[in-house]
Amino acid sequence: MFVFAVAAPALLVVVLGYAVGYAAGAWVSGLFGPSSPVVAERVGWTTGLLLLAAVVRVLLLLRRRRLRRLAGHQK
Repeated sequence: MFVFAVAAPALLVVVLGYAVGYAAGAWVSGLFGPSSPVVAERVGWTTGLLLLAAVVRVLLLLRRRRLRRLAGHQK
């Protein structure tokens, strides 16, 4: 159950980034000639994975900050 609780939000973040990246890649690719789905898909996956990395980093920084604050109050 724990795997599902972590994997579902992560998958949603990747899909959101993929959708935005794919749309942007297709639009930019269409500006310079016929739209290329290969370029749009690569941009989509890259955007999705970068968004996931950014979200994980922010969550880890917030968790670390909270743990430091709690450790300081216990002294």
